[in-house]
Amino acid sequence: AYLRTLKKNVNMCPDLIHAHLAYPDGLAAVHLGKEIGKPVVISVHGHDIRELPEADSHWCLLISQALCCADAVVVSSQDARERVLKLGVDPRRLYDIPQGVDCSVFVPDVSKCFNKDECRLLYAGRFDQKKGLAVLIDALKILRSQNRNVTLKLVGASQSGGGDEQFRVQAEQNQVAEWVEFEQALPWSEMPSVMASADIFVLPSYYDSFGIVLIESMACGIPVVATKCGGPEQLVDSTVGRLAKIGDPESLANAIGEVIDSYADFDREIIRKHSLPYDYKSIADRIHKMYKKILNV
Repeated sequence: AYLRTLKKNVNMCPDLIHAHLAYPDGLAAVHLGKEIGKPVVISVHGHDIRELPEADSHWCLLISQALCCADAVVVSSQDARERVLKLGVDPRRLYDIPQGVDCSVFVPDVSKCFNKDECRLLYAGRFDQKKGLAVLIDALKILRSQNRNVTLKLVGASQSGGGDEQFRVQAEQNQVAEWVEFEQALPWSEMPSVMASADIFVLPSYYDSFGIVLIESMACGIPVVATKCGGPEQLVDSTVGRLAKIGDPESLANAIGEVIDSYADFDREIIRKHSLPYDYKSIADRIHKMYKKILNV
């Protein structure tokens, strides 16, 4: 069905097909590429090479088939690379190209000053248990019990990405509700200013193959705290933030506390410089070079 829809809506013959996600998009692209004799590139994004293969052996077989038949597979992190190799992909077909960020719109708010007694934490993303929001709310309770004046803004509630009700209940039960602000998913155009207004960005995920929100935050000069969940280990070092254990509120609270206590040691420009290799123009250039190599032009 996916292939039929794809064929119905492609009314030109491309030089190359680039699919995002191994399944179903990538598999359909591979079949179409075979029919029209064109090369196929598949970019994997995390759940297609982790949750889906682990959930169903048949899906695992289809994902492996798609990736092994593609002319190239793009991975955004070492974790993603290792997972793809386990699915049988020839390492010679792998391209390590991370996701890109527009560093011209994600910029620091130079007028902002950090106040240790009014530290603003930010999370932006899906309201999903797998994103670790419950762990973050528990970590906030620990931080508040340490007499730290910390507030938390959670952005991203939606019908498709998850509602906020369960997390509102948890905040009430943890007696931190007055310090947690819930916000619906915002237009992308509003996110640069939201990120730049925060003091620390927190990504408490159970798994992330990359963590593009971390790069967006760094482009704004904001220190970050993330879990060691796949992608962040490659992005976060001591000059830009701290890493915490997965699913561990105490470890997360300690990491946030360390950033607060050493905030003066973080340099906004150094943090931003860390993001610049991921500017979308640079990433687009790498993708273009990959296309040229595959097409022999």
